[in-house]
Amino acid sequence: MALSLDQTRHILSRLGVCPNRKLGQNFLVDSRITEQSLRWADLSPTDVVIEVGPGCGTLTEHLFKTGATIFAVEKDAAFYRYISETYPIDVLHGDALEYPVGRFQLDKPYKIVANLPYAIASVWLATILDLPRLPDTMILLVQKEAADRWFAKSGSKHFCALGIALQAAYELKDTLFVSKKCFYPQPKVDSLLIYAQKKPDGIILSQAFKDFLRALFLHRRQQIGRSCRETSSQYGALFLSHLRSQNLNEKIRAEDIPLEQWLRFYQETQSTQLSF
Repeated sequence: MALSLDQTRHILSRLGVCPNRKLGQNFLVDSRITEQSLRWADLSPTDVVIEVGPGCGTLTEHLFKTGATIFAVEKDAAFYRYISETYPIDVLHGDALEYPVGRFQLDKPYKIVANLPYAIASVWLATILDLPRLPDTMILLVQKEAADRWFAKSGSKHFCALGIALQAAYELKDTLFVSKKCFYPQPKVDSLLIYAQKKPDGIILSQAFKDFLRALFLHRRQQIGRSCRETSSQYGALFLSHLRSQNLNEKIRAEDIPLEQWLRFYQETQSTQLSF
């Protein structure tokens, strides 16, 4: 079970910690959410699992009981000391944006199960998608607004470059709404627990293509023809040619182009063995 509100307050008081909202230190105090995370993760002693920001250990304890090998990264010094002294796991004292999987060397398959600090969720995910080896499964508790962006469909104001990269490689298997009342201190927004599984035929976009997408979506309301002409990426001129071959209007905006269209274009550039 997750730590109760009283248990969480007790640990915070013992450590002399006042939750830092800027660091996204809102602690889960609803055991149902932790239990669902573990069910979806389906961990065994042969698994490697990554946790980000273990904090008071409400999730860490349950991950540890599965027998899986745990790598964690914790930025807060007090929480780092508490976790490293309480659980015999590999926990790194550092920034998850610099060490997104702690000290894990990416030498075998792995899963990520984490209650992500709101402040770093999207940047951290982008860092994960840049790794040479992606996790097989990600069970993430994040701000609902962030999850809505990550899995938005084309035509939505939330459709974005990060979402394209994520949806190219992962299938959203399930979600669970998590009220802001499930946290201490209570944040201003609700959350979503997401279960993402790497697709067997998933596409892992190159860094150059992700940079191209970011440049286009930086001016998301601009017509795609103009955006492609203004970008310094070699993909710009190629995408204009692709649009013409598909009889698509250059006045369309990046957010209105379907995911499948972006991925079809990307695969075309890879099949011709173009170098970027």
